[in-house]
Amino acid sequence: MSPTRPGEPLDPRSRILEAAAQAFAELGFAGAGVDEIARRAGVNKAMLYYHVGDKAELYSQVVMGFLAEVRAEIQAEVAGAGTPTEKLTAMQRAFAALALRKPHYPRIMLREISFGGVNLPPEAMGGMLEIMALTRSIVAEGQASGEFRDVNPVLTHLLVVGSVVFFANALRMRARFEAQGADFPEGFTDAGELAERITDILLYGIAARPAGGGQK
Repeated sequence: MSPTRPGEPLDPRSRILEAAAQAFAELGFAGAGVDEIARRAGVNKAMLYYHVGDKAELYSQVVMGFLAEVRAEIQAEVAGAGTPTEKLTAMQRAFAALALRKPHYPRIMLREISFGGVNLPPEAMGGMLEIMALTRSIVAEGQASGEFRDVNPVLTHLLVVGSVVFFANALRMRARFEAQGADFPEGFTDAGELAERITDILLYGIAARPAGGGQK
């Protein structure tokens, strides 16, 4: 999806893809019909097929657009970071910013994870591996400098991504959690604050540690 300025009307293709992303997030791939997507986008089916394609192509474009946005956001954030820890935090911040800004994306990905990615287009796996390679390079840099211990980069990546995907979905239940007395700390809807807290736990765990070993 091409970027637009706030308040700027979406072109038909972007409007269709936005409607498709919302429908797939709410109804899943099987439940989201072309008729429903066209209705949400305010177009007829002929225009939908002309601008994008059938449902499989709609889903592919939504997923690949998401992965392209994630990769671009990570690269922009990491480019301004110095140490491996700062880069890992920047990566987490990029995931968090996109997940909070476009919550239908983590909903789609959580559905895919739960069903083993059966609806993901083949090219999506390549896009996911490209993003995973960014984590691998940060982990390798941290290990080479002695900043990180010897850990599996794939597992690290899954923890980085999984924490944000799950949290973004859990926010949908925030009001119900809080009604039952659960305490959601302030600032958890700020990407920077969320990234700092998640990265702190990822790096230092929850065990007591000497002063200076991360945030309290």
